[in-house]
Amino acid sequence: MSGATMMTCKLMLFSRCLRAVLLSVLVQFLLLTVFLLFVNFELLHPVNWVAGTLRLVCSFYTWFASIPLIGAVILYGVTLSQQHLAERRYCGTRYRWTLQNGPRKLLFLGAHLLVGYLTAWLYTGYLHSDYRHLLYRCYGRDCLSSYHVFLLGMGSVAGCYYFVSVHMRHEVSIDYAILEQSRTEKLRELLYATLRKAPFISLLPTLSYTLVFALCGSLLKSRLCHLLDVEADDRSASNWRLLFYAWMLTTQIWSNMHLMRCFYAMLLSEDLPLVVARNRVSLASEKQVTVVSALGLFNVYVVQSLAAHFIYKEARRKDSPVRLEIFQLTEPGNRPANWRELCDQSLSIVGSFTDDLIESMRQISLIKANEPHSDMVNGPLLAEKLLLRQHNQLYGIRSAVAPPPSADAVQQWDTKPRHVPNWCERASQHMEESLQRLLRRIPGIMYLFVEPEGARTIFLLENSLPVVWLTQALAEICVASLQEDRYGVVQDDLPAIIRSLLRLKCELDKLSNSMCNLRATNVSFNYLRCAVRRSLYNICNSFYDYLEEIIPIGEELRQLQSFVHHG
Repeated sequence: MSGATMMTCKLMLFSRCLRAVLLSVLVQFLLLTVFLLFVNFELLHPVNWVAGTLRLVCSFYTWFASIPLIGAVILYGVTLSQQHLAERRYCGTRYRWTLQNGPRKLLFLGAHLLVGYLTAWLYTGYLHSDYRHLLYRCYGRDCLSSYHVFLLGMGSVAGCYYFVSVHMRHEVSIDYAILEQSRTEKLRELLYATLRKAPFISLLPTLSYTLVFALCGSLLKSRLCHLLDVEADDRSASNWRLLFYAWMLTTQIWSNMHLMRCFYAMLLSEDLPLVVARNRVSLASEKQVTVVSALGLFNVYVVQSLAAHFIYKEARRKDSPVRLEIFQLTEPGNRPANWRELCDQSLSIVGSFTDDLIESMRQISLIKANEPHSDMVNGPLLAEKLLLRQHNQLYGIRSAVAPPPSADAVQQWDTKPRHVPNWCERASQHMEESLQRLLRRIPGIMYLFVEPEGARTIFLLENSLPVVWLTQALAEICVASLQEDRYGVVQDDLPAIIRSLLRLKCELDKLSNSMCNLRATNVSFNYLRCAVRRSLYNICNSFYDYLEEIIPIGEELRQLQSFVHHG
């Protein structure tokens, strides 16, 4: 069933990607209109200014010349869709990351360069004749236009700049809105924010490219002149109008790519049509996807995040019908099948994430150094137990209660003869150690083939969004069960939920002391830690009078009571 669920979810996501491509194509003409309004500005004739601009946008030349750019935008959309729907795998070393993501990133870089170059090529067709053509007649011979070369290079560099700053080392992400808004409101806010922010961001790449072109542009022009068998002109790239055109072009390209990325994030973040349980009387052609089956798609991160976000929103909503359906008993048998499937899947995800986090934290030197050693801490106690055991064995005294197997922590002496390596094995071991030291001294070996400290922990934290929402959803459902759970279907699982959240909280508290050593932002870690602490506090505060009945008296109960009182 997971294969059918995956296919259904991918088809729904693919239809949203098609709509994002369509919006990306339409926004090209909007940005072109804005560019032409700035370039052909006429203060004394506003009617002719606006009418002439609209006439240019709607002309046959514009639609025909836009075909290459539209094709590049479609290619860009396909590669961006692949980035969103690809499985997120952990790559321990930079070499493995290059092997897995290198071809995909190179294709994505090519799409950025192509969109930037074709945008510059299209926009220069509407400028003055000095900037419009690559070749022109000067002194009776063909000459290479420095202005046109400068603007085409600016378009390619702008596309490359956006790729390096946004996509090169980071996976594509989806921002989920805190407040629910209509699609029209989201589009209006996105366009306004992009057009307001893009002119300031474009200043740095424009000025940097201008400086580099002033230093190395003559070499590039000489190579192009030799390739095209033409002469080079003597015009300089320090023209203020040329710099204004380059800045406008960079602004348009940055806005274009930012809007395309946000279109995908906006459409893919919309809720999937999920259900808690399939309707038995539904038609076979109606492919319903349950929340539990969507949560089980670990190789499609977007679907799992959407499922966790769906159950989180419905758990928080007042008088939610989805929450009531979770508390219902199913027929036949009057069993809490809906809650049982959701709880088991959620606890499995949280538990596996905690296990992976514990395993990854063992590779962090600061946490490894702070772990208490049992032989150092319990040395006197173990010595006393050893003397007592020898005394009892000497006088034939047996204990009235057999000690548990874990209590016997006395070190057993190894009576097997130790293997002493001969000269050949020692020489081989010495050569191996020398070779390892030699390889570490070669520049780039450690950087490429050695796993950085805490890399797996950072990977888990950056992909912990489903865990963030599932922990809060479980807490909201447990709190709401005090008023809405008429059959008590949640009570039996409260100890497991509390223990799972407490275990994850303790590991995150342990990790918080070493986050300064990890080369990563603390946003994902703080988001996860606050969500887990908030969820555990809501459950313990709501069930505080029943904690002693839910959790047996011991260390866990003391931790929970202290957490409620002191935070």
